[in-house]
Amino acid sequence: MNSYSPQYRPSAKPRRISEIKTADEQIQVVGLIVDKRESSIVLDDGSGRINVLFEDPGLVKDVDVGSKVRVFGTPLNIEDTHEIHAEIIQKLDKLDLDLYKKVIHEVRKFEKELQQ
Repeated sequence: MNSYSPQYRPSAKPRRISEIKTADEQIQVVGLIVDKRESSIVLDDGSGRINVLFEDPGLVKDVDVGSKVRVFGTPLNIEDTHEIHAEIIQKLDKLDLDLYKKVIHEVRKFEKELQQ
């Protein structure tokens, strides 16, 4: 029997910024970078804005203000707001954000219908 046991990691749940919950362990958020600093970016997905913190500056070397990205990370609850500690920042410049939002809306509508 193999004694190696990979560490359990929950899958990153797709979230809009306004839907981030305190109980979320891993999330993914798609949006537009509206501010970029040395160790953080501000992401806007149309439902709100959130600070995204990172330790490795290499995560944002290919992105700038105006870039479309998907951020995978852990939400941090700071007082009455959320921040995300990013593990992956994926550039999505060719993504049509309006179409993406429509598809996500239809998927959620379909999931609700299945639950009934």
